[in-house]
Amino acid sequence: MPTFAHSSFILIVILLQYSSEAVATTRNLHPHRLHHGLLGTGERRGKLVAVEGRKGEVEARLHTRRRLLTARRNSLSLSTRASNLNEIITSLFGGGGGKTGRAAVDFEGIPGTPANPNAAPSWEELGQALEDIVEKDDSLRVFLEDRNPVHPDRHPQAQARATMRLFDAPEGFEPEITLYRDSASWCPYCEKVWLLLEEKRIPYKVSFVPMSCYGRKPEEFLSIQPSGGIPVAVIRGRVISESNDIITEIERLFPDQNPMIPAVGTDEYKAFQTMLKLERRLFSSWFGWLVTGMGEREFLEMADETNGSLAEFGGPYFLGDQMSLVDCMFAPFLERMAASLPYYKGLVFRGNERWGNINRWFEAMEKRPSFQGIQSDYYTHVHDLPPQVGGCRSSGDYERYVDDIDGLTDSWKLPLPEGGSVEPVRPQDRNQKYARFNAAKALLDRHDKVVKFASRALGRGGAGVRAPLSDPYRNNEPRIIPHIDLALRIVANALLQENEHNAMKYAQEAVLSAGIPKDATAACLSYLRDRVGVPRDMNFSEARQLRAYLNLISDAL
Repeated sequence: MPTFAHSSFILIVILLQYSSEAVATTRNLHPHRLHHGLLGTGERRGKLVAVEGRKGEVEARLHTRRRLLTARRNSLSLSTRASNLNEIITSLFGGGGGKTGRAAVDFEGIPGTPANPNAAPSWEELGQALEDIVEKDDSLRVFLEDRNPVHPDRHPQAQARATMRLFDAPEGFEPEITLYRDSASWCPYCEKVWLLLEEKRIPYKVSFVPMSCYGRKPEEFLSIQPSGGIPVAVIRGRVISESNDIITEIERLFPDQNPMIPAVGTDEYKAFQTMLKLERRLFSSWFGWLVTGMGEREFLEMADETNGSLAEFGGPYFLGDQMSLVDCMFAPFLERMAASLPYYKGLVFRGNERWGNINRWFEAMEKRPSFQGIQSDYYTHVHDLPPQVGGCRSSGDYERYVDDIDGLTDSWKLPLPEGGSVEPVRPQDRNQKYARFNAAKALLDRHDKVVKFASRALGRGGAGVRAPLSDPYRNNEPRIIPHIDLALRIVANALLQENEHNAMKYAQEAVLSAGIPKDATAACLSYLRDRVGVPRDMNFSEARQLRAYLNLISDAL
């Protein structure tokens, strides 16, 4: 096991070398194609990446209702996910849809209320039903309490919606760090700082800021960061605006709190510096291939080298059996590679026998409470990347995996495969019954805001944003709200059924008796489904349950 120690001067030198390496590797790419952004250390001047001079990038597409799609795919130029969920609906279901326009609906033909508003129990009755289920199942009660902690500031697992993390600090402790990170948990540079703070268990506050591609920066934030770039940290009153600089300062001020740097003079320390440079080279090869369509051979070589590097000290982490800053640096982009490569390149990265050490790294990381609460899913990443980087170019056998990740196959249909499909479900999250009940609880806890949000599928748009389906300024549509309310009560009640068979039977019966407008309501449910973000709203296991049950009711309509 490596011994970790701290030297602030040495760390600063390493990170300067690391940043210089990042700049050097970009020179291998066409200078007019890339500028700062993902090849730097955070969102700069309000834009994560400017990609110029390219046409024909494959952009994310809007999911319309399955019944309307039938055998054809919607070819609109779209992305998914959402806006500042903390501003819109406290902590669930961000998003918009401004650039695609609203669905055309003749409201004159829609009654003001459903024909049978009692086709599903009331929200209060549904809440009581969940309480009755929990009362009979102690393990479920423990699970739900763990997933919905009373004190998220002290929970061992990272909390995507928490505004403060105190860990083991005494009551009344005032954190010395405030981290400004993106609301939707899209930014990879925010992620590496977030992961470091969680691993070191240093108390900190969080202030959520939208990325420029899905919202306007608040004036309060611009007063300390005029460029609008994130992440930003205020540490003991000092504003620091680059992720590597933030990491340097954290290690300098908190050298003895779970040190993440190997001791000087050790073999691990020598490898540490080389591995930081390797991370930038791997990133550059992936990013070049992703956005230009060229560079497959270079990426495969870098992936092989990374896989070999993980074996140098026996794994499962880069420096052996103890996680280090190297893992924090690699984590955001290995995660995005695993999502984007099958979707855009037809290459399964995670789960590929060629890279067994990378597979073991993922398995080890997913056992850590820090990464468990931070990790996103493939669907979120493949649609959050295009608005950040300006577009992704598809090549190879990508069509083999696109429908699966987009939920257009059985991946979002009941019965759900326990272990997932191209994207694996973490072993600890494979209790589908419990995941289903927690998805129901999320809906029950925030139903009033969720109903209004779903109505935005038919609402008028506001100011546009670069993420085409992430318009935080779209308006609600009050005329459809009573029908959505009933439809979502049917969804919640289906989630609370004993098993999937009962849920499917109930859904058909409830929809037939509800008397709600079919196309308009289904469009709203689909709109909502496509904006469930991981980890912002819930984890992958629970998100796929909610998406599948929204599909169940939408299809029944």
